[in-house]
Amino acid sequence: MNISGHINSFDDFRKLIAKTTPGSWNFFRGESRDFYSLIPKIGRLVKDRGASTEGKIHLDLRMPADMYGERHALQEFKKAARALVAVQPTNTWEWMALAQHHGLPTRLLDWSVNPLIALYFAVAETYNEIDLKRDNLISPKYNGGAAFYIAHTRYGLSEIDEESDPYEAKTCFFSAPVVTARIRSQSGVFSIQKNPHKPLHEQIYKKEHIHKYHIPFELRAVLAKELRLLGVNHAFVYPDLDGLAKYIQEKLTE
Repeated sequence: MNISGHINSFDDFRKLIAKTTPGSWNFFRGESRDFYSLIPKIGRLVKDRGASTEGKIHLDLRMPADMYGERHALQEFKKAARALVAVQPTNTWEWMALAQHHGLPTRLLDWSVNPLIALYFAVAETYNEIDLKRDNLISPKYNGGAAFYIAHTRYGLSEIDEESDPYEAKTCFFSAPVVTARIRSQSGVFSIQKNPHKPLHEQIYKKEHIHKYHIPFELRAVLAKELRLLGVNHAFVYPDLDGLAKYIQEKLTE
């Protein structure tokens, strides 16, 4: 995906956001590595069985999720998680949202209506030269940058039939079911992709578009500090005891 611009200061970020219209037509996402694509985790981990491999040598280094598939992974999560959640999700959409927020590979991508939250996910992770060298093993040309996305939609958030099958749903943005406090605090919405192996920007409507903005390596810590001054920290984004403890640890190590 091409870069639409660069964020070289917090003022650049503020001016960029000032051009958007508040409401349910613009959604924001942050990625800590700018070489990542808008493909959900399940699409990166599980082989696309519809893709032709004729005449190709395929070295499969994918995760074991491929052995039992996307639906089975969610079913296994549901069986084990029922005893661990106080409020039970009532349909597959809610279970998928809950699983996504706890790291299970799904065909969802996390977005927010709050640009500060998206920026937090782009720059809050502590990232140093050792991390950069590790990432260069995967992407040799990577220079340590993060990415900030703005999705401009034509139809806003789609109305979801909660009784429908999300695996058959069309590509769209929809309001995240508030099944955890994290979703509420992160002003979360989701995109779901009909084809989880194909980047999101290649599946949206023609008059919709997604812009990607590059954040340089040396600006990560600067923007993270600005966010902390505005009260956007780990305890705010993750409103539980784990989030609070990590936030206090971050203050101790600064």
